[in-house]
Amino acid sequence: MQGKAIVIFHGDCDGAISAGLYIRHFLMDFFPSDIILKYSHPWRLEQDLLNAFKKISRESIDAIVILDLAIRDTVIDMLLKNFKHTSTNIVIIDHHLSSLHAIETLKNRAINIRTYWNGVQSTPQVIASLLVKNLNTYEKFLVNVANICEGGDAEEINVKNTADKIKLVLAIEPLNEKLILSTVESIVKGEEFWNSNEFENRFWKGKWLLRLLLKKIEERVEQICKWHLASFTATESLIFAGLFGIASSEYIKKYKYPIVLLREEEDKAVVTVRSAEGKALEFCKNLAQWLSQKVEGVYGGHKEAASITIRNYESLEKLKNILKEYIKNTLC
Repeated sequence: MQGKAIVIFHGDCDGAISAGLYIRHFLMDFFPSDIILKYSHPWRLEQDLLNAFKKISRESIDAIVILDLAIRDTVIDMLLKNFKHTSTNIVIIDHHLSSLHAIETLKNRAINIRTYWNGVQSTPQVIASLLVKNLNTYEKFLVNVANICEGGDAEEINVKNTADKIKLVLAIEPLNEKLILSTVESIVKGEEFWNSNEFENRFWKGKWLLRLLLKKIEERVEQICKWHLASFTATESLIFAGLFGIASSEYIKKYKYPIVLLREEEDKAVVTVRSAEGKALEFCKNLAQWLSQKVEGVYGGHKEAASITIRNYESLEKLKNILKEYIKNTLC
């Protein structure tokens, strides 16, 4: 009797595309009834995996696939603890530079975890370069879309427009499980979901919100040395949802300065960093070390685009002052 496959992926443009492509080529025997499809984010991956495991016995899990989620050592430790002595096949596919250390630690461990990492533009590009050589036209188109979503250059206007649409729609509703999962399911079925009226309407709403967020960043930004800094409350985070990463990328294109956006989200603070000079990941890594032991910081990303999630901080204003002090002491 066939067991279940858990596919957990980053709930953004290239994460959703990588999930759809992987299922199309390797898990169609499980689709749709025997796949547990779950979207996540790097800072909460461990908890989302544990929640998925609670829904099903470990003995009935045939496969676990983790896509585009900036793997950390703690995730590897958790997988080892739960599946070291099982027959479950575990696959990790990623392109984040911050995940390379955790993946390297697996090389000397005898366990049923296969890892595929490449420092290319997107996780779908990793799949195309290391796992699947016979992509059809639809799949190649989506790999190009994912690359543009992750900051690549667009030669074809149709690819760019599709990437802009998917990226923005998924960003404005990062908690809309139905939307995110239906996007993956549409890819598995080979549908051009981005051309639907619903997607089009959501896109124009996202364009309006993105313009508003960029205006607010410009109004409140502070310059510290060559770095720009702006902060947002928890209420504003609810309004602008997942647009902060897109807005920060648009900002550095326009002003040519690295940008740091600080915002509150429920019980945590998130620092989004963009740097055209490739200092974003280094910024987050060093900031995690700069923070006091009482303040927990989990970071990940790429040289040009990274973020750090911070818990146990006192207030947004105090955290903003810590960021200012960090920039002045380490980057000026």
